[in-house]
Amino acid sequence: MNTMVEEEVAAPEAMVMASSALVESDIADDAEANAAAFALVGDDPEPLVVNGEPKGASIRFIRTGSSTNGRYLMAKVEIPPGSGPPLHAHTLTDEWFYAPEGGIVMLMGTRRYKDLDNTPDVVGRDTIRMIPMKKGSLVFGLRNHVHGFLNVTDKTVVVQLVWTPDTPGEESLLEYFKSIAKPILPSLKGALNNPIVQLKAVSEARAFGMMFSNDFWQYAEKVEEGIAPFGKNLPGLIKLLKSGEPA
Repeated sequence: MNTMVEEEVAAPEAMVMASSALVESDIADDAEANAAAFALVGDDPEPLVVNGEPKGASIRFIRTGSSTNGRYLMAKVEIPPGSGPPLHAHTLTDEWFYAPEGGIVMLMGTRRYKDLDNTPDVVGRDTIRMIPMKKGSLVFGLRNHVHGFLNVTDKTVVVQLVWTPDTPGEESLLEYFKSIAKPILPSLKGALNNPIVQLKAVSEARAFGMMFSNDFWQYAEKVEEGIAPFGKNLPGLIKLLKSGEPA
């Protein structure tokens, strides 16, 4: 792998201040097209709801590999203020992040990591790009790239996630979330996590093809503002959603 250029490490305080200034001020220019893509599919009957990671999040799995021919897993996640998942990377799945309400700062690494034995703390920490997500924004994340996100508002916001593929019984991320958290009643929203859930989120990640940090600076060398490194890949998302529907 290429060696990262040595630069001054940004202070955590600087990252927090920058992130808090990136709250959305209007609707994304491409919000209508992004919404139309998600309108192509409906929810499964009786979606599973789990109490998950990040802390206080309620995760509603509205489509799974069982109903999408193993093509994708889709969830709506309620993110409390100031919360978001730690930096991590998937080695088995690609992912889309959709913010219909905005209020999210996407954190996306710019470096590709080969496999679970070559994590950022082993082979070199990443440059993390901060991408403000306005209402209706969509961001694509390739496997083997570090990412996370943060709710920078003072209210709970919803993020819609799509992972591909999702083959039942083959390291499905649905099984990961089920293994680290107990299902909750659909009427309960944003129930607080037991700290054990967060410990399990890190300890069980590898079994599901994930490298998972337990501290931001474990994986991050510095942060910068900028555009999403891999765009939004809307054509790829539309093709995926259509491929998961009955012929």
